[in-house]
Amino acid sequence: MGMHKDDYQVIRRLATRARLERNPRYVCDLCGHPVYAPREPRSGLPYWKHHPGAPENCPWWTGTPSGVDAISSRQFDGVQESPLHAKIKNIVGELLIADFRTEPGSVIVDEYVVTESGRRRPDVRAVYDGAPLVVEVQLATTQIPIIVQREDFYTSEAFRLLWLTWNFQPPQADGRLLSSFEDIFYSHNKNLFSMDDETIGISRRENEVFLRAFWTRDHLWMSKIVRLSELSWLPSGRAFAVAPDPPWHDDFITRWRAATSEYGTPWPARGTLLAELATKLALPEIDNHGLEEADIDSLINCLLSLLDDRPVGSRQKNLAEVLNTFLNVERRHRFARLLRRFAGLTNRADILEIKSVQNKFAVALGSHQDDPQSVTGRVALGLFPEVFRSGRSESSKRISMP
Repeated sequence: MGMHKDDYQVIRRLATRARLERNPRYVCDLCGHPVYAPREPRSGLPYWKHHPGAPENCPWWTGTPSGVDAISSRQFDGVQESPLHAKIKNIVGELLIADFRTEPGSVIVDEYVVTESGRRRPDVRAVYDGAPLVVEVQLATTQIPIIVQREDFYTSEAFRLLWLTWNFQPPQADGRLLSSFEDIFYSHNKNLFSMDDETIGISRRENEVFLRAFWTRDHLWMSKIVRLSELSWLPSGRAFAVAPDPPWHDDFITRWRAATSEYGTPWPARGTLLAELATKLALPEIDNHGLEEADIDSLINCLLSLLDDRPVGSRQKNLAEVLNTFLNVERRHRFARLLRRFAGLTNRADILEIKSVQNKFAVALGSHQDDPQSVTGRVALGLFPEVFRSGRSESSKRISMP
């Protein structure tokens, strides 16, 4: 599993929710038994592990996993929390009470929230800056099922949730982040929040809650002290202080759109962007001129038209006209299978039912089609990974585990 950490986190959470719901999403390619995606404790590398009940004669069987409750009961030698954990949550409560943005009388430490959907006992909760807030102190290794369950519960009950650790020290260049810290790092839009003696001292002097925020830039850890009131909040109810750089493909598409009008994507902006595309996708066999000769610029605008449900880079009136005009050019017939797939993934399949479009595709699909390993496929997967990922998540996958 050599995928990027961002992609692995998506898989990790999907597999975790499937495990909690007992609704398999991924299965072993040999025995067909459900699997999930933990990390190997010593190396930290992701792998696939069978759910309980898997056949032990499967060559890829990795042993019977411990249940979530059994693992939790072993933490702290059976003690529910450490003295440091108890100390920090009481300090958080004290600092919230002193902050004028906290609704008087709303701070509650270590008591259950009970609703129709269940109950949770947050470390601290309050109404802060007009919104219900939960603070969960994260010191030890917490399993991803517990993290996901808590996040889903608080989201469903419209609580903001702040995961908070103590005296966080970023890993060295050759070190790795604990899996539980990485999980909450992704929950907070690639931010981590910590308290330490300095932030507590500032909070007490200013009568306002201060935290230390951590994030990464170019694989280097950065940090700064921030006010709780300054944080931005995601729709999920989790906070971040510094937004991560957008993924390269999102930034590329934004710049491509800015350079594109109804007359297409003009040179020299087109050439500059195509050269960047060739470099970023490691296409040494082709340069920007080669990509243009291969009609990749026209393909990008056609895919964007399907994504946006309107013509992009074209003076055509609607998507049917866009597809018909695009496939009028014989050398583009090799894109037809990709376009058909993309139309389905973007909920534009109804366009393919129009008679004129059907006729164009019937002819085009008779030609040799580019596959996912071709330049065409690599460009489409590189620029629109979320679209294709959504298609992969629609059904269970058989996983080759080695």
